[in-house]
Amino acid sequence: MPDFQWLGTAGFRITREDKVILIDPYLTRNERARPVQGLRPADMADADYIFISHGHFDHIADVPEIMETADAEVYCSPVTAQTLMNQGVPAGKLHPLSGGDSVTLEGFSVSVTACNHIKFDRKLVVNTIPRLLGEIRRLLPYLRGMPAGPVLNTFFDFGDTTVLHLGSLGLTPERVTSLGVPPPDILLIPLQGHSRICRMAAELVAVLRPRVVVPEHHDDFFPPISRMINIEPFRVMVKKLAPECIYYEPSLNEEFDAKEVLESGGRS
Repeated sequence: MPDFQWLGTAGFRITREDKVILIDPYLTRNERARPVQGLRPADMADADYIFISHGHFDHIADVPEIMETADAEVYCSPVTAQTLMNQGVPAGKLHPLSGGDSVTLEGFSVSVTACNHIKFDRKLVVNTIPRLLGEIRRLLPYLRGMPAGPVLNTFFDFGDTTVLHLGSLGLTPERVTSLGVPPPDILLIPLQGHSRICRMAAELVAVLRPRVVVPEHHDDFFPPISRMINIEPFRVMVKKLAPECIYYEPSLNEEFDAKEVLESGGRS
């Protein structure tokens, strides 16, 4: 079974035998981010594959620097591929994927479905705008020139383990049914972008019915744009709506083994 490492935001490093897979690897953050990330793009030089859910800065900003030292193949939407090519990533290393596409690689296969980015609700926007006032000029380079494009929900099949990674919670319970998304062994689910995010995510878990759910993207990765999310309500609601699902909450940069999590029952 694969080994995992949560890199902060929606980022993961997955190791399977001698292959290293990165998902949404964003490491640089800013000086006020919490928790503090000590890893840097140069630490990802051994990456073989990079998968990107969508093109916002907190998912792709470090990919060009990672690609300066890593001989990796990058899989993303056509919109994100164009952004990365504009930033110097070689076109030959970019492999655009659209919803419904699948690809077989060394030791695993991948299929993707597509959805929209989560819609920020009015309450969240109203609470965020005052924090941005006075800093908008400094923040503009991070907010423009990196369009989201479609969000790719990436389903990895490692033979003995399946993993579904979501980079934004635009996938709704209704879309799960219409897209035919299969229940994964491990669900990596983001908890940012809406004032009711914990309930929305728990309701999606109840439909997807994974064996293990791992919360991500709840850290304060780039203040004042971001904030730390209290995800305890998510844990409580998962236990109520999907009691058979193992809840596992990793710490930043913690390595965890899928087999051990499944056998230990996770952290409740």
